[in-house]
Amino acid sequence: MMTRAAWIGVVLGIAVLGAAGWWMYGRETDDLGMAQSDMTAGTATPDADDPVAEPESEPAIAHPMPEPEAGGPALPELENSDAEAMNELRALFGAAPVEALLIPREIVRRIVLAVDSLDREPLPMWLRPVRRTSGVFGVAGEGESLHIDPANASRYDALVKMVDSVDMQKLAAAYRRYYPLFQDAYDRLGNPRARYFNDRVIDIIDHLLATPVVAEPIPLVRPKVLYLFADPELEQRSSGQKAMLRMGRDNAARLQARLREFRSAISQKPPGR
Repeated sequence: MMTRAAWIGVVLGIAVLGAAGWWMYGRETDDLGMAQSDMTAGTATPDADDPVAEPESEPAIAHPMPEPEAGGPALPELENSDAEAMNELRALFGAAPVEALLIPREIVRRIVLAVDSLDREPLPMWLRPVRRTSGVFGVAGEGESLHIDPANASRYDALVKMVDSVDMQKLAAAYRRYYPLFQDAYDRLGNPRARYFNDRVIDIIDHLLATPVVAEPIPLVRPKVLYLFADPELEQRSSGQKAMLRMGRDNAARLQARLREFRSAISQKPPGR
């Protein structure tokens, strides 16, 4: 664990993941000892002498997004999408939290990177979609009785309130409208784990929903500078699942309920399509 806060956040169409990537990354990821990754994490450049593998066949799309409506407003190019994305975010979440938390540069790309990393290691700070926030990770006890301070859960009250206030149908509609930009940003990652971004989003939601429910308070150890989960199995969990554990059982359950709603909304065709 680390001594700063660093969360997950729900942004735009991926807002629930992004409020679940945005805050997780903005707050506690650096309080817990976890290795850093870069924007190409999970890919490797083969040596010149290595045999070249045959290209794999394109995986079937499990959760297709509807095609954009003919005659609808044109989307900006990915490189020029920040202004429109910020306006959409302000409408969904309110101007104050968006201005305070979000880095208004390369928004779609940063969201895609954040979401894609939630089932492994956290992103380095310079790639995250949120600003570094103040605050200290709450730890109580000493020696062999170290544990996450139950009061630490209150640090996520703003996140949970924000997610609870979102109209999930409007959120899903915004995601569908801007989906081509998310897919474009995902395609540019280079060797993503799934070729279709919405399939990847569904996989990440399922991964977060599979976070184990553990007895609280959760024990910690501090072998050196950083805090770690005392349970080795928990310590091996992904950055996203660790964030779910750190927010407290009640907050995690509320966030998971909204994630299930969002999953349902983006895995079905919208009415009339």
